[in-house]
Amino acid sequence: MNNPEEVRAAVQAQIIECLNRFYAIETGMWGTPLDALIIRTVVVGEKQKKPYDLSALAYTLGLSLTTVHRKTRQLENTGFLRHENVRRSVYLYATEKTKLDLNESFIEMVKTLQAFYSEPDLQEALRWCSTRNGIPKSLDSGRREGAPKPLE
Repeated sequence: MNNPEEVRAAVQAQIIECLNRFYAIETGMWGTPLDALIIRTVVVGEKQKKPYDLSALAYTLGLSLTTVHRKTRQLENTGFLRHENVRRSVYLYATEKTKLDLNESFIEMVKTLQAFYSEPDLQEALRWCSTRNGIPKSLDSGRREGAPKPLE
């Protein structure tokens, strides 16, 4: 695999396959792609200790406030989100069920990444790219510097 276009195509195909697996995991748990995007955004806000209110979520996602109201109400009815009224704002939070589902899916995503980075063809492609196209040398080992060791 010495042709730069073949290497690039192989790496891109692997990355797209990995992203598709993540997408399938999320939409399988939470419904539509928009549902998954809303839940993922709410969870990130919680993890950053900056929960989203309806207006901020609408702005961040580039959606109308009406759409966000409707979708978050649906997600609350299905048990994925909950809300808290604080003065004139409505803040959104993931339910415990959603957090548990996310933890399980995260484990699956980590396994997918480990498999992705351990494929021999990809290892060869990354080594080749790192010597010619400026890809960080840390990718030569199959995982980023500081990344956790693969699960057994």
